[in-house]
Amino acid sequence: ERTIVKDNPELKEKVLSFANMLIQQIDTMNTVVSAFSNFASLGDEKKEVLLLEDEVERLVDLYKESGIQFQKPDYNCFVEIDKSHLTRVLNNIIKNGIEAISSKKEKDIRINIIPENGFWQLQIKDNGEGIPKELQEKIFEPKFTTKNSGMGLGLAMVKNIIDDFGGKITFISKLEKGTTFYINIPMHEKRK
Repeated sequence: ERTIVKDNPELKEKVLSFANMLIQQIDTMNTVVSAFSNFASLGDEKKEVLLLEDEVERLVDLYKESGIQFQKPDYNCFVEIDKSHLTRVLNNIIKNGIEAISSKKEKDIRINIIPENGFWQLQIKDNGEGIPKELQEKIFEPKFTTKNSGMGLGLAMVKNIIDDFGGKITFISKLEKGTTFYINIPMHEKRK
C-alpha cells in the first residue's frame, strides 16, 4: 500500500513481488490448515473386514526399494478396520523408519504380524538412529516433531487412529540401533 501511494517507478515489479510472497504465505497456511483438518476429521471411519497381511503387503510393495522386508504369516489375520486409516498409519510409520536411517547405512526395515492376546500385533522394526530417551514420552503429542519440516501431527494422528479402532501402539527405541513400533489391532471373529 505504501509503495502504491508513493507512486514508485518500480511499482509493477514490487507489486508482483508482494503478490508472489502473499501467494507463498497463503499456500503455507493452507498446508497447515489441511494438516489440522485431516487430524481433526479422523473419526469418519468406514470399517470393513479385511486381511491385515494383504494390506501390509500391498503397501510394502510401494516401498520395495527402501530396504523393507515383510514376513507374510502363513495364517489369516482378519481385522475390521477403515482401510484408508490403516494406510495412513502404515505410511507414516514406514516413512518415519526410512527417514530415521542415515544415508550412510543400508536401510533395513522388517515387518511381522504375530497373534497377541486377541490382537494382531504388527511389528515394524528399523535400523535407524533411534529416539533419544528425553523425547520418547512426547512423540505421540500433537505438534511435536524432530524434523525440519512437517506439522508434527504424524504420530499423534497414528495414535488417534489406532485408539479409534480399539488398538494400542507402543515402541522400543535404542540410540544408534533403531526403533520397533508395536501396533496391536483387535482380531476379527473370522480368524481361524
